[in-house]
Amino acid sequence: MISIYPTIYHEFQCKADRCENTCCQLWTIDIDEPTAERYHTMTGPLGKSLRQAITVDEEGSHFVFSKEQPMCPLLNEKGLCKVVLELGEEGLCDTCHMHPRFYKYIEDLELCGVGLSCEESVELLAKDNNRELVFTIEDDDNEFGPDERLKLENVFQLLAFDLEPALFQYIPSPSGKYYKQLLDIYKITEPIDEAWTTQVNALSKDIDQVVTSVKSYVHQQDISIFNKVYQYILYRQIDMLADYSLEAIIGYAKDGTEYMLMTSAIEGNPLKQIARWSQQIEYDEDNVELLLQHYETLQ
Repeated sequence: MISIYPTIYHEFQCKADRCENTCCQLWTIDIDEPTAERYHTMTGPLGKSLRQAITVDEEGSHFVFSKEQPMCPLLNEKGLCKVVLELGEEGLCDTCHMHPRFYKYIEDLELCGVGLSCEESVELLAKDNNRELVFTIEDDDNEFGPDERLKLENVFQLLAFDLEPALFQYIPSPSGKYYKQLLDIYKITEPIDEAWTTQVNALSKDIDQVVTSVKSYVHQQDISIFNKVYQYILYRQIDMLADYSLEAIIGYAKDGTEYMLMTSAIEGNPLKQIARWSQQIEYDEDNVELLLQHYETLQ
């Protein structure tokens, strides 16, 4: 097995109560069966709190957050998880324990990462001095040394995709026609909340102004973070090449990055815009599928 990690992976540590946009909100979290059994039989105040927070249906046990209950009820007044405080991280269900880490398996490759929906992940990506993604590599046979570093094109090469280096570089493309098409397809994604719908609709009202703002932003700001984000999206979706064309994957990554650039130019705070996009798109499998199918039909 060969394991590949973006260099930020090894630096990641949850910010817990220091996070301004906690992951413990907005989601429906599936609880693995062994953990659910433990939670359902746990005694004491924590056991009672857990059972009150769990929704059980024919598909199993879940923590369900809603508009009425957007935050996990197991957070205390300081924003810390009661489960971790009492049981340690090993007391968490698999999803909560793993998030925002992700793992993809393709043949003998394990592709690891930390999701961009997480505030800390995006901050680490921004702090990294490289202008593009850099990866470390580990393997069972010690074929690769500990100082070995890969670029994204090298990762694709390991999967027998020998692509033009230019395909791995993000170039902004502000234009009214392009932005209208992008926003039209984003309007039909399932919204994570009302704020997402409001944002997409606001951008659509004056596309010419958005184009002007993006051009000015690109001229005045260092946009290297968006190149790294573009590459990160490609990296996360490599496994989808089993079902979709390379062109569809690139279209998905390009539009996502362009949307984050648009919102950053209009609203500022690019790190927040990156995390919001990831929450809305990457963490909703239906939205990922909808978009990839759309880009596939354009080929």
